Amino acid sequence: MIGLIPAAGSGTRMYPFTKANPKELFPVQRKAVIDHVVETLHNYAGVDKIFVIVGSHKGAIIDHLGDGTMFNSGKLKIGYLFQEERKGLAHAILQGKGWIDEDFIVHVGDAFINPEDEMKKAVLVHKKEKPFATILAREVDNPTLYGILRVNDKGELVDTIEKPTLEQAKPFKVNGKYLVNLGIYIFNKKVFDYIEKTPPGLKGEYQVPDVFKTALKNGEKIKVVSTNAMYLDMGNWDSVEEAWDYFKKK
Repeated sequence: MIGLIPAAGSGTRMYPFTKANPKELFPVQRKAVIDHVVETLHNYAGVDKIFVIVGSHKGAIIDHLGDGTMFNSGKLKIGYLFQEERKGLAHAILQGKGWIDEDFIVHVGDAFINPEDEMKKAVLVHKKEKPFATILAREVDNPTLYGILRVNDKGELVDTIEKPTLEQAKPFKVNGKYLVNLGIYIFNKKVFDYIEKTPPGLKGEYQVPDVFKTALKNGEKIKVVSTNAMYLDMGNWDSVEEAWDYFKKK
């Protein structure tokens, strides 16, 4: 299985650090965030080939990761694909078309889970049931900051909504909790065709939830795998401080 790490975002919510440094290189536990991502994919998802999606001002990521040799004796190979325009996560994933011809894992480059071996759950489900896509998710109390998911009794996606109001989120609430999309997906290669069929959303960007809706309309099965792992997101300074506190307590 191949890994795909989108890392082309501008990181405006972490200025001024990201004016000169990719947020994917922000240090957590004496390692760059993207190091945690690479190790999770390689050590716990069986990934030996990774494509990193980069854009302008992201050369430092290439300098840092190199060809993957720093992570092992040479079993892991890392290559790079360039996203000319920042037009959303789904558009970043689309850069893999023509390079990926099998099921693959998408893991955002500025966040990771702990413990990392929780990734195995999603991989095992995907290999066993062979759906169009598998989503790793966790429960939260407040749905307004995330993309949340509604599933049926088979653990399959029924609907999704991004950063809803509490009123909009009511149909998604189960036992007082909401399932949050963690930005970690396993896709069948058909996803490239669905991205191209999906019209852009807000700000002209192509987003994964819209692609899921297109696939659901076409009868595709999308599995949702829940985890109790901690989700550590370097998307803004508040979440960075939460990650630091988590590891200090741990």
